[in-house]
Amino acid sequence: MTPEQILADHIPPIVALAQRLRQLMLQAAPEAREAAYPGWHAIGYRHPQAGYFCGIFPYADHLKLYFEYGKFLPDPEHRLQGDGRQTRYLVIESPENIHAGYISQLVKDSIALKSDTARTSKQRPASM
Repeated sequence: MTPEQILADHIPPIVALAQRLRQLMLQAAPEAREAAYPGWHAIGYRHPQAGYFCGIFPYADHLKLYFEYGKFLPDPEHRLQGDGRQTRYLVIESPENIHAGYISQLVKDSIALKSDTARTSKQRPASM
């Protein structure tokens, strides 16, 4: 399945929002790889050093941009929502909700966080 197939059954305004987010994601993290996740009905992003770090989840009248470790990201404007153990998301209902600079920074911070976590876990000695 492709990202386009994930979006195929959505209304044009939702598809347009998703396309804008997709462009923004790849501008913020050009080395990231985009993939369709049909089980989640999402478009996910993986980074070579950080692994999976975020995804676009389309709904009938909005999108959610989930960050895998959003709970640990700097969010000075308190835009991230959710109260799970680790994920947080932005709700995107219109083009006005796409704050490119803010989202780009969240993407970069998310990759840095996951990359640092991966490096740290590889450096830890095995437990006895």
